[in-house]
Amino acid sequence: MKDRIIIFAFLIIASILITKVSNILTNGYDIKTYKVENGWGYKIHKKNKVIIKQDIIPGIPVKKSFATEKDALIVGELMIEKLINKKIPSISYKELQINGVIL
Repeated sequence: MKDRIIIFAFLIIASILITKVSNILTNGYDIKTYKVENGWGYKIHKKNKVIIKQDIIPGIPVKKSFATEKDALIVGELMIEKLINKKIPSISYKELQINGVIL
């Protein structure tokens, strides 16, 4: 019984540390995907404030939602990377293709 309590406590501490390290690596940015009528979208938060909300695929001439949650996550992560590197968080058609986003 004592061993189970120790293991449980260790798992809780480990999950807290992983969350903290994740926030440090992303400079406090957080991404959440969500279901929309015809696909997926994403929101990027910083310090619990929404700074980007994307219901459609940016960088294409047609208003179309992301086909999969994975696609929304890929683009959201690219946006966070650009924000961290102090670049404008935009994406080109070519970047979408290179990253395998379904268009």
